[in-house]
Amino acid sequence: MSKLKVISEKSLTNNSRIVGLLAQLEKINTESTESDTARYVTSKILHLAQSQEKTRREMTAKGSTGMEVLLSTLENTKDLQTTLNILSILVELVSAGGGRRASFLVTKGGSQILLQLLVNASKESPPNEELMVQIHSILAKIGPKDKKFGVKARINGALNITLNLVKQNLQNHRLVLPCLQLLRVYSANSVNSVSLGKNGVVELLFKIIGPFSKKNSGLMKNKRQKSCRQRICPSPFNNLCRLAPP
Repeated sequence: MSKLKVISEKSLTNNSRIVGLLAQLEKINTESTESDTARYVTSKILHLAQSQEKTRREMTAKGSTGMEVLLSTLENTKDLQTTLNILSILVELVSAGGGRRASFLVTKGGSQILLQLLVNASKESPPNEELMVQIHSILAKIGPKDKKFGVKARINGALNITLNLVKQNLQNHRLVLPCLQLLRVYSANSVNSVSLGKNGVVELLFKIIGPFSKKNSGLMKNKRQKSCRQRICPSPFNNLCRLAPP
């Protein structure tokens, strides 16, 4: 175990456990500390975030630096488990707090950091599935709260990363679902919508949806018809369906 002393519950007389753990994590970020210590601390924070609404409130309260500490660690750590722990914490925060917490994450620079993490993770061969599931899940929740998200995603090259991930994992529904949710968010930007359409996202959607229903399979033959767009394509994708080649 690291030489860095883990803050005990008893020593936190005036502060909550989460404040102490975040302070320790911030200290880890400024020191050359073994990765197992960061794993331990982030796992404890994750446990609190999963079990206590009070913890989630404290981490996203006005004036709290908790989110900055988490994002700074996420940006700088090279340890996979620490990264997964922090992503799981972020999932807990944005899932339980509705739009406000998603917006809070955006204001702290979360969109750009997560998009860069997506780009870095995509360079692995093959990419880590759990990492990709978590990143796409969070981005799909916070993207709509970021007015510049579509542009950021395009500049970072995230559109093709997500699209190629779907193409390569059509049978992996656990991974494909958050990817489709994020494609919906990308397509809210008209430039992204055109780009995705040209790169075959419409045909890809039919490949995914078709096998689930004979009725849908039949409609695929007439995909240029309005009825097909309404029944097959989720409403955020209707603009993409109009881009399907004749």
